Amino acid sequence: MRLTLGIAVGADRIRAVALNAGRVVAANETSVEAGDSLADALAELLSGAPLPRFPRPRVVVALGPSLSQTRRIAGLPPLDDPRVLAQIVREGASKFFLRNGAPLATTGVRIVEPGVVWAAALDERTVRAVEAGCRAGGHRVDRFVPSVAVLGRALADGEVLWPDGGAVAQVTLAGGEMVSVRRLGAAHAPAPPAPSVTPALARLGDEAWRYADAYGAAALPAWEPLALRGSAADGDAPRWRVNVAASALAASLLFAALAPAARAMQAQDAAAARIASVQARHRAAVQTDRELARVTAALREAAEFGRHHYSPTLLLADVAAALPPGGALVSFRADSASGSLVALAPRAGSLVQPLEKVPGVAAPEIVGPVTREALMGRELERVTIRFTVYPARRAGPSREARP
Repeated sequence: MRLTLGIAVGADRIRAVALNAGRVVAANETSVEAGDSLADALAELLSGAPLPRFPRPRVVVALGPSLSQTRRIAGLPPLDDPRVLAQIVREGASKFFLRNGAPLATTGVRIVEPGVVWAAALDERTVRAVEAGCRAGGHRVDRFVPSVAVLGRALADGEVLWPDGGAVAQVTLAGGEMVSVRRLGAAHAPAPPAPSVTPALARLGDEAWRYADAYGAAALPAWEPLALRGSAADGDAPRWRVNVAASALAASLLFAALAPAARAMQAQDAAAARIASVQARHRAAVQTDRELARVTAALREAAEFGRHHYSPTLLLADVAAALPPGGALVSFRADSASGSLVALAPRAGSLVQPLEKVPGVAAPEIVGPVTREALMGRELERVTIRFTVYPARRAGPSREARP
């Protein structure tokens, strides 16, 4: 059976697990310091791994929470074609994911229900560096996945805190699959307990849980949609195929030289092949035209969706700007219908009137008790305010009016 190599790339660590028939045959890790070349570190790790030269192992790479984003996206067109939905997410990547100045590569989508999907965005520079490192180590990357999507194949069901550099992912697993994920800051996340691992991974010892993402990548099934195919898997042909094709061409030329009578038959076959090729291209063009029409309709629905839905980021910015001097926003929650916030201010009553002027916010009211707290030698009041959200007031003109 072909060996599968799972590689987990994080902010400062690279881990690798080799599986053969579901059994761990090798595991290793290395650190990546600030300023080190990720490609060089990966190539060095692979060069020292006991991997067969033929057949080459299948390589699946999982990127940690610091290098990937995974989101449950709702409100998409209710289509059942994951390719069209993945293209919609790819075209609107800046709307669904944070870029932070780095280019993103989006994966396929996992459909949850009509109009709701799981999707992920990977740091494109890391993807290219990993591919370069694997090529230098003599291997090709088959697929890339976010780490949170594969943890369920190595860890027991329940809630897991998965740290990676300055990011911590809070993942809920059920039935071996990810059902929810939340990104936390490392400063606000509790110390993660050691999660329970599968019996196959437990053979690595007490620290086996640290290899859960690499093990999950190696155990990833071929049908997993929440993945990005490696460029090598899409384009580069293995050397043995090139050699076979070259040998076949040489044999064909020799046969044509020794058997002139066969050339007429070859010409006839070539003409038939060209006719079949034209017919095939015609069918492909018709199919492409249908697909383009579907994609155009889907993109039109997506654009219409974007024009009539408010931006939670802009709403949060306007609410924060409306706080009176000396006020501070402690927490903020909002959906398409209502929201609530917890704030500190010298006077609780001074928060309501400014919030009434925020576009998209209506009927703010104080709920619950107002408590007094001392912060840095000042007396402040903690207050909880509930309000109604009008998405129409956050769309179109109010967004364009922002400086």
